[in-house]
Amino acid sequence: MKEKHGKKGRIIAMAMAFVMVGVLGGIALTANFLPHTDASAEDIVSLLEATEASTAEELESPFKAVYEQVSASVVGIEVSTQMQIVNGRIENNTAFVGSGVVISDDGYVLTNHHVIEGAVNVYVISGDQEIAAEVVESDEATDVAVLKAEGLDAPAAKIGDSNALSVGDWALVVGNPLGEEYANTLTVGVISGLNREVSSRTSDGRQTTTTMIQTNAAINSGNSGGGLFNINGELVGITSMKLSNNGYLGTAAIEGIGFAIPVNTVADVASDLITYGEVQTPRLGVTVQEILSDYDEPTEDSLPRGLLVINVEADSPASEAGIQPYDVIVRADGERIESVDDLSSILQSHEIGEFIEVTVYRIEGLRSSSAVLDYSQGEEITMSVEVRVID
Repeated sequence: MKEKHGKKGRIIAMAMAFVMVGVLGGIALTANFLPHTDASAEDIVSLLEATEASTAEELESPFKAVYEQVSASVVGIEVSTQMQIVNGRIENNTAFVGSGVVISDDGYVLTNHHVIEGAVNVYVISGDQEIAAEVVESDEATDVAVLKAEGLDAPAAKIGDSNALSVGDWALVVGNPLGEEYANTLTVGVISGLNREVSSRTSDGRQTTTTMIQTNAAINSGNSGGGLFNINGELVGITSMKLSNNGYLGTAAIEGIGFAIPVNTVADVASDLITYGEVQTPRLGVTVQEILSDYDEPTEDSLPRGLLVINVEADSPASEAGIQPYDVIVRADGERIESVDDLSSILQSHEIGEFIEVTVYRIEGLRSSSAVLDYSQGEEITMSVEVRVID
């Protein structure tokens, strides 16, 4: 009790000293600070304590409630892989390697393809639960995998809309950096960029490009497959990778550049994997070659920049719409087409069963190019092509 009185006495003395300084210095204390001019020292102390409590409440972290809401939906992923044969026995290596996000009450879990790639067995870790999970299917190109953990007692994350994100929005990452020891770690940053095109090469040598969300919230090994959440506690992305370099040997040092797959993309891929066992990728049914011309428009001796159609598959959307070999695809939905990625991007923006407007530049007789003397004597033709999956 003595200590309490001593502290209070010091506060009163400081308050009185403040009042004296105010008087001597001619400071006008406003009614917001002193409710009346004859305020006692006790009144000032009470006001100071109330102000201090109010300030503490205002400084309460806005992320605490979000973490409490979403953390139970983020799980750990443990895998075992066949490593080697020792004395005639296959020895498995088991490791807590990544993170996952629960997306349904019946045990569906999202993670990255690279987290479970090559796994013999996969386990989902949630609290005291360790459940052997089935790999429903995964897609290397988008780095998305879907697991099914029967009997998992964990709430499903609330799915947000990654298309509604803006640069500068709060970004909260929950996952398991470096494995089990740091499970359910929260890191906070902002959305640093949108529509970042990140290229990678699949195990069979295919070059793929994925549109990613960029964030400066810390992402480390083990965060892969975890959740990127907005300030409302909605899942807006699945963390996938980071750029890292310590500046060794004169290279540029990199910090705070992490990436997540937009949840809108993940949701579409996951739906296909669960329903069809593979990603339903729409195709026009053409084989094309990029024309690296210097001109957007045809000239006497040059075709316009675009995609030269080499082959058209029978019974394909392109064939049914009337696209022919040696047509040059120059626009789709009014957008200039200069690369395969341009066309793929427009295709992926449409739902199966919708139509896109494809404009081609056609020169009759171009098939026997030696007979064509003037490439500018063609015409543009626009056709409606159905967006469809080709078996």
